[in-house]
Amino acid sequence: MEKLSVAIITKNEEKSIGRCLESLKWVDEIVVLDGYSTDRTVKICKNYTNKIYQKQFESFPVERDFVLKKTSHRWVLSVDADMYFLPEICEEIKTVLKSDIKYDAFLMRGLTVFLGKEIRHCGWFDLRYLRLFNKEKGNYDLNLKCIDPFIIKGEIGYLKNHFIHYGGDSFSEYFGKIKRYSYLTALEYKTKGLRIQPYNCLFYLFLKPLLVFIYKYIVKRGFLDGIVGFLVCVNSAITYFASYSTFWDIQRKE
Repeated sequence: MEKLSVAIITKNEEKSIGRCLESLKWVDEIVVLDGYSTDRTVKICKNYTNKIYQKQFESFPVERDFVLKKTSHRWVLSVDADMYFLPEICEEIKTVLKSDIKYDAFLMRGLTVFLGKEIRHCGWFDLRYLRLFNKEKGNYDLNLKCIDPFIIKGEIGYLKNHFIHYGGDSFSEYFGKIKRYSYLTALEYKTKGLRIQPYNCLFYLFLKPLLVFIYKYIVKRGFLDGIVGFLVCVNSAITYFASYSTFWDIQRKE
């Protein structure tokens, strides 16, 4: 049976970190990278592991890569503090690790609970989380700022069960995340060499956010998630608008 390391990055997560780590206390190793939390996050983590490191936040890929290099085993489950792993998916992961593993990584679903409602549409319940992988078969792209996928150079399988992702029970809290992520995404656009000019500004600042809303609300059936689903789709469009607007502002100042 392959041994499993959990790699997690935190900062001021005292409300959720205990719930997350309690669901994963069966793994062989838990490694935490903390961004100098000012609450009880580190104290809570010490109940589950003594492998706790601290550094100033640079970008999500950099933090993921740092904590990944501190893990001892080749199979890693990379998680966030606001995740909770149900017994069903834990058993499925154990079964995978006990078998003759045919894949180098596995995609899984996360059922997001947002504003007290389970979001099963809007594209949020798709197979989009690549968090269980053989670290010897890939790497993080350190040039990225916000998006932090582990890039696998091999075969990818799928898990049937899902974990729970607590997306927040406060609209203002979620809106604050949009501000943070839009700035990091804007830096990512800059790295990729994007330019917003008079001839394409209408597309980036209006048409693309509109298309994102239509895709999530109509194609991905966000309307089935009620008012909260509508808010999710609107916020997705706003995130694109905020990211491109922030990038344009950075570009203008330069």
